[in-house]
Amino acid sequence: MQHQGPVWPGPGPQPPTWPAPPPAPKPARGPRPDDVKLSVQLWIFVILASVVSSVATAVASRGSDALREEFAAMQRGEGTLAKINREQYKTFEQFDASVFLFALVAVAFGVIVVGLLVFFLWRGQGWSRVVLQFVAAFVLVQGVLGFFSGEGEIAVPAILAAIAVVGAMITANSRDALEYFNPGSIAGARR
Repeated sequence: MQHQGPVWPGPGPQPPTWPAPPPAPKPARGPRPDDVKLSVQLWIFVILASVVSSVATAVASRGSDALREEFAAMQRGEGTLAKINREQYKTFEQFDASVFLFALVAVAFGVIVVGLLVFFLWRGQGWSRVVLQFVAAFVLVQGVLGFFSGEGEIAVPAILAAIAVVGAMITANSRDALEYFNPGSIAGARR
């Protein structure tokens, strides 16, 4: 009896499927759909509007009564952390400048992270679409908080970002976009 291919090393008869057939090749990714392009454009607008809103929030809180109360409470506080803060921030101006600088650094870090996620969305990485949905929830909460802030320079960009992020998520989850993110998936078969 002639054997074709490798010999089964195990006991008993050779299984009919050994060796296993090679895996089916992954389907090629098609051209980038318009929905993905629109989603990326909306995300860029969301980033810009959120930056404007966040910087406006940082500027509006600079020297505010709430920040002064926080500084006074920190000066009166007990414990190791309060002692360290009293030594580090001897005046309100130092505390105010530190809070403002931290807010600007946090905004810059957020822009870099979300910008990278949008880049991966553009490249067709499905995981970035999922992570951006969590970011979208944060943007929606910021839009609601901005609406109730009573400050126009904070509220308007936050609300516009919240509206745009809804559109970005709708377009990123369309049938064409899902097929682009996961070629050969069930999304393309439903047409």
